[in-house]
Amino acid sequence: LPLPKRPKLSNFTLVPNSQIHLNKANNATEVYDLEGAYWEFEIELANVPERDALALDGFIASLRGQVGTFTLIDYRREQLDKDFTGYVHGENQDGNILTIDGLPANQTLLVAGERMQVGVGQNTELKVLTQDLVTDSVGNATVIFESPLRKIPADNTLITFKQPVGLFRLADNKQGLASAQYKNGIVTSWKIKGREAFQESR
Repeated sequence: LPLPKRPKLSNFTLVPNSQIHLNKANNATEVYDLEGAYWEFEIELANVPERDALALDGFIASLRGQVGTFTLIDYRREQLDKDFTGYVHGENQDGNILTIDGLPANQTLLVAGERMQVGVGQNTELKVLTQDLVTDSVGNATVIFESPLRKIPADNTLITFKQPVGLFRLADNKQGLASAQYKNGIVTSWKIKGREAFQESR
């Protein structure tokens, strides 16, 4: 997403796809843990000259509402110090655990709650670690995260930790500069919302 400046606000939330059934007869609950957790975001731009905002508005128009997709980072979690990458080590890995290699050896590289990006382009998946990422003496590690992988990554698929991105589409068809607040030719507040874009796995 070609932002004219850093957003004033950047909120990313991982939304689980769980459902709960309440038995009205005895108030007992039954919980279903389903696939399909997704990220949603809201960013707010503030104090942007209208001329600078037009390029972003044009890009949003080019998406044709919820048809197009784009990548975006959570500006509160850029992880600029994570200047290294890893690679999927081995085939047929699924779920929420990956064996990866190519990392700096004998270190705690990330802590639970930090992010990573699996793959690139239309295969990008943004993940949040649920346990610390600790490497062994040759730079291998097992990483545990949420949400589970939607596609089985190929061996040597790139894992990115610095400025990890997710793949998104607009939350609805009414996003754009027309919804922004103006004052004297300045966009004082412009909120943009989106939801993670992924197709049903087959």
